Amino acid sequence: MTGFKQLFVFSILIGTLFACKKETEIVQADYGYNYFPDDSGKYVIYKVDSVIYNDFDPNNLKRTSSQFVKEIVTEQFTDNLGRTAKKLERYVSADTTQPWQFWNVWYLVKNKTNVEQVEDNIRYVKLIFPLQFEVAWKGNKYFEVNQFPFQNLRYTTTNFNWDYKLTENNGTFSNGSILSDSTITVLQVADSSNVQKVYSVERYARNIGLVYKELWRLDAQLINNQTYENNAKFGFIVYQKAIRFGRE
Repeated sequence: MTGFKQLFVFSILIGTLFACKKETEIVQADYGYNYFPDDSGKYVIYKVDSVIYNDFDPNNLKRTSSQFVKEIVTEQFTDNLGRTAKKLERYVSADTTQPWQFWNVWYLVKNKTNVEQVEDNIRYVKLIFPLQFEVAWKGNKYFEVNQFPFQNLRYTTTNFNWDYKLTENNGTFSNGSILSDSTITVLQVADSSNVQKVYSVERYARNIGLVYKELWRLDAQLINNQTYENNAKFGFIVYQKAIRFGRE
């Protein structure tokens, strides 16, 4: 009878250890991959608002514009580095009730350690896995100086060696169209002075992907606590907000 009891207790201990091990494996498996879904057919529609400053044209120093952009993950292919990649087809429209016009194609490569997205032939490291709060990575490390989209701006003090960093985890996002109670925020750069402002941040929602992007690159000569919004001379501000998502 004693032997039976010992066997019974031993079985319970083994079962408990197995359950703990299984629970640990489940926790470790959540590296954050679904903050950047790459399933074919997935799409997100964004409203993109831009402010452009150009003092070469004194009659049109500050211009604003809005448009809608639809991004769809489509076919799989092998990129020029031999990696499995997915195309990201992009369409544009002045109004979501109007037909979409083809714009261009970006592509993404997602693996166990990171996500790279190639936008207009410039490769960005968007996320690294597993997601870790306040851990920085070089999001622009593949840039060449002549590639960078800010190169035509006036001041050369801009540092392109940005340290991307996860600054918010398990956040809430709501913009009237999309609600998510599981978002992350990636601060890409925050560099300001009296002659320039460079700021970029992205937010990702679980099972949706990018839901918000804000990008500033402005040149100015600020004095007496002037603001960039009112005194910038050259550059742009872009706000990109997700308004709809789904699968085709």
